[in-house]
Amino acid sequence: MASNQEWQDLAACREIPVEMFFPPAEQESEVAKAVCANCTVRQPCLEFALAEAERFGIWGGLTSQERRSLAAKRRKARLTDVAAETVPSYLA
Repeated sequence: MASNQEWQDLAACREIPVEMFFPPAEQESEVAKAVCANCTVRQPCLEFALAEAERFGIWGGLTSQERRSLAAKRRKARLTDVAAETVPSYLA
């Protein structure tokens, strides 16, 4: 993955007012999400927001609530994988 500065330099939102990505209500995020949908660095942006536990704004095309949900799903999947790896084969 590129460094934070590299992907940020390539972001579609770079020339757009930052306020658009921090709407007063998550329901008002459609315009920001449309910008993200066509961004070539959407995934690094999302991964950055998840790694940093960004609590506000639209990052990688997801609202903070959507990012929390994705993070929870990923945690659950990791726990399931770990549990599957630790179960003896004769019990599986």
